[in-house]
Amino acid sequence: MNKKSKPKNENSIFQDKNFYIINLITVVAILGGTIHNPSLPTIEKFFQVTEEQASWVSTLFQLPGAFITPIFFILSDSFGRKQILIPSLLLFGVSGVFSSFASSFNSLLQWRLFQGIGTASLESLQMTIIADLYRGRQMGEVMAFNASLIGMSSAIFPLLGGILALFSWRYPFAVALLAIPVAFMVLTKLRLPKQQGQPEKFELKPYLKSTWQSINNRRVFGLLFAMMSLFALQTGTCLTYIPFFAARLGASEAITGILLTFMSISLAIAASQLGRFTQKLSEIKLIKLSFLLFAVALAIIPFISNLWFLFIPIFLIGAAQGLALPCTQALLAGLSAQESRAGFMAINSTLQSWGQTLGPFLGSLAVRFWGLQAVFYASAVFALISFGIFNYLQTAKVLKFTAQTVLYSHPVRKQPVPSSSGNLPITVIQKPVAKLVHVQTKEVFELPENFSVIRIGKFTNSPFPCIDLSDLPNAKYISRNHAEISFDGKQYYIKDLGSSNGTHINKYPMLPEVWYKLKSGLAIDFGKRSLSQFIFEIS
Repeated sequence: MNKKSKPKNENSIFQDKNFYIINLITVVAILGGTIHNPSLPTIEKFFQVTEEQASWVSTLFQLPGAFITPIFFILSDSFGRKQILIPSLLLFGVSGVFSSFASSFNSLLQWRLFQGIGTASLESLQMTIIADLYRGRQMGEVMAFNASLIGMSSAIFPLLGGILALFSWRYPFAVALLAIPVAFMVLTKLRLPKQQGQPEKFELKPYLKSTWQSINNRRVFGLLFAMMSLFALQTGTCLTYIPFFAARLGASEAITGILLTFMSISLAIAASQLGRFTQKLSEIKLIKLSFLLFAVALAIIPFISNLWFLFIPIFLIGAAQGLALPCTQALLAGLSAQESRAGFMAINSTLQSWGQTLGPFLGSLAVRFWGLQAVFYASAVFALISFGIFNYLQTAKVLKFTAQTVLYSHPVRKQPVPSSSGNLPITVIQKPVAKLVHVQTKEVFELPENFSVIRIGKFTNSPFPCIDLSDLPNAKYISRNHAEISFDGKQYYIKDLGSSNGTHINKYPMLPEVWYKLKSGLAIDFGKRSLSQFIFEIS
C-alpha cells in the first residue's frame, strides 16, 4: 500500500484533522464551567445579590446536564454525532455572548441556563467520538492527550477569567464565542464512521436494556457514585465557593484565578505520579484516600485567616482530584457494549452533571442557613459520608445484581456432557482454537474445543472445566478460583471472580463479577500486574 492510500488512522494522530476538532470541542466544554468562577464575587457586588444567589450562575449552567444528557446521547446513537454537536456548540456560543450583555441578574441566569443546555452533550460526546474513530494504541494516545488538555484548560481558564474580570465581569462570558467557529469546523471538516448514527436501525428498548446491563453491578454503582460525589465537591465547593472565601480574605479576581489554577496544577502533578502510586495502592484505595484528603482540606479552610495559607488546602484538594478522577475513569473504561457506548457515556456524564449541580445547590442552602464557612464544614462531612458509601459498595456483598456488562445476543446450543462429578451439565459449542500464552515461561494453555465457561485458578480436583496455574512462577498471587472465560459461539469474555489480587487487561484492573470482551492480542494479568501475564490468542 502506498503512502497516499493509507487510511488516516494509520498515521500519527497529529496528522489527523479529526484529532484537533475533538480537542477543540473539549476546550469549549471546559471553558463554560471554569472561566467565569473568579468573577463570581464581582457579579455578586455588581447586581447586589447574596453569595447564595450568585452561586446560581454556576448551578443553572450545570443543571441541564443532570437531566437532558441521556436524551442527547440516545439521539446521538440514533441520528448521528454531528446532528447533536453542531446545534449544541451554536447554542453554547450564542448564549455565552448574550450572558456577557445581560442587563439584569435574572437575564444572566436565563442565558446561563441556555448555555448549560448547549454544553450538556459536549464533553462526554467528544469521548464517544474518540471511541468511534480510534482503536488500540491510537485511542490510548488520543485519550492521554485529551486528558492532558482538560488539565491544562482547567488550569488556564480560571487564570484567564480572573485577568479578564479585572476589566469587566462580562469579558469571561464573551469568550464562549469560540464555540461558533468550532461548530463550523465540525460541519465541514469532522469525518465520522458511516455506520454511526443510523436511525432506521435504532431500537429504544434493546438500547436501554443494553445500557442498563452496562451499569447494573454493585461495584459499577459504587464507582459512578464516587465520581458524582467528587464532582459535587470539586464544583460545588471548590470552584464555586472558594472564590467567595478568597474575596473575604482580600483576594482580587486575578489572585482568585491563580488559586484555582494552582488547584489544577496540583491535580496534574498527582495525576502524573499515578503510575507510582498504583504500584503501592490499588485504584480503589486511592479513591478512598482522595475522599479523606477532601475531608481534611475542606475542614481546615474556615480556620484560615491569611490568604496565602489558602494554597495549602487547595493543593490537597487538587491532589485528591488528581488521584481519584483518573482512577474512576480507568476502572469504568471498557464497560459499555459497542451498541450502547454513547448511552453508557451519557449515564457517566449525567452523574457528573448531577454532582456539578447538586454541589452548588446544597452549598447555597448551607450559605443561606449557616453562612459561608458552613459550606466547607458540610462538604467535609459529605466527603466522609461518600467515603463510607463507596467503601460499602466496593466491599460489602449485600446487593445482588445478576446482569452482566455484555448480553449474549446469540443463543447457545446446550448439550449435557458428563462432568468429573457426574452431575454437572456443560454447554458444548464448536469454536476456533483459543489459548493463553504465559509471557514469563512461554507455556501455552489451550482452551478446550468444546466449552461454554472455563475456570482459571489453582485446582487439584474440580468439577468444572479449568486451567490450573498452580505450577507457574508467582502462583502465590493467583487465587484458587481466580477468573472465568466464557464463549457464546462468536465472542470470548472474561470475568474476575473476586480474586485477592485482581485481574488486569492491558494493565487496567477488571471489576469483579463483570464480563469483559476478549480479543486476540490482549494482555491479561492474573494476580499482581506483570508477575503472571498471559497473551490471549485465537487461531
